[in-house]
Parts: sequence; C-alpha cells; structure tokens
Amino acid sequence: MIKIIFKVLLSVVIVTLFSCSDSETRISATNNFEIVRLPDGSMAYLNNNSIIEYDKNFNERIVKQQGEVFYSVRKGKTPFVVITDLGEIKVLGTKFNVKSSYKELEVEVEEGIVELKVDKFINKVKKGQRAFFKENKKNIEIYKAEFNHSIWIKNLKSEFKKIGKEMTTGFKQIEKESKKIGRDLKRELKNY
Repeated sequence: MIKIIFKVLLSVVIVTLFSCSDSETRISATNNFEIVRLPDGSMAYLNNNSIIEYDKNFNERIVKQQGEVFYSVRKGKTPFVVITDLGEIKVLGTKFNVKSSYKELEVEVEEGIVELKVDKFINKVKKGQRAFFKENKKNIEIYKAEFNHSIWIKNLKSEFKKIGKEMTTGFKQIEKESKKIGRDLKRELKNY
C-alpha cells in the first residue's frame, strides 16, 4: 500500500514539474486585487478572479490573460500584446482595460490607441472608446467608454492605503515595544 501511495505521489510531482514551465510567470488574483510590475516596467492591475501569464524574459512583451486587467503600458521597441481566449490586443504604449471571458471580450482605452483582433475582425480602439465582442454576434462593436474599471481600481488604491496605515501603526508599535525592551535590557545589564 505504501509503495502505491509513493508511486502516485511521485507521478504527481513529476507531472507538476514538467507541466510548469521555468520560463513562464503566472500571477493569479483570486479573492483580491494584484498589482504586477512587468519586466519592461509596464503595470498590470488584476481585478478579482483574474490571471496573467508571461515569459520571464519578456522579450516579446506578450501577456496571456483571463478575467479583467487594467494595463499601463510603457513604450517599447516591440508591440505589447495581450492574448485572451477570444482575441488579442496590440499596443505600443497606452492605458487600457481588458475584460475577457470565454464568450465575451471588452476593451476600454483610457489613453492612446490599441488594435483589437478577433478572428478575421480587426478594429482600432481610440482613447475614450469601448470595443465589445460577443461570440454569438461575430463582430466588434465600438461604443463610448464607461470606464467601470475605475471603480475597482479606486477600491484597490484605498485597500493599499489602508494596508499602508496599518503597517505604519504596526511599525510604530514595534518601535515602541523594542524601545521598552531595550530599556528593560539596559536595566538588567546594570544589575550585573
């Protein structure tokens, strides 16, 4: 029985080792937000239940995404590409939000221009525009941007401010306690 359990565990470990690429980075935001500085200096703000993957070297500046992510892209020599289940978004430098599921893809551009490609459809999406693709409609529709992502980005910022205040309070408490310990230790050493 122990041999069987050992073999099963060994095969799970081997499968895990071979299925995880050493050159891929995967970041997952389950019930929280995540902020990721990509290797080229671009930023990715992941909403709850979102995932990004990219090559550690980031030579090609390609990010695979599931869920909702706001990007602030630094200009670079190569295009920045976001790949979703339904299509891809190509940019050179801009700020935009991508919300994707296996049946819908939405892109809102806050700054700059992106190119949205889904199957044979290609559209340029400009600042202040929202592009929407739904699998059953088979076309890309352009609307005025609503910037709903700003709500969760604002929540993300307030969460980080709250954490910062808690850390400051914690550090002050640690400093206070360490000074007290230092004084107590000094008194004890005088007794010797």
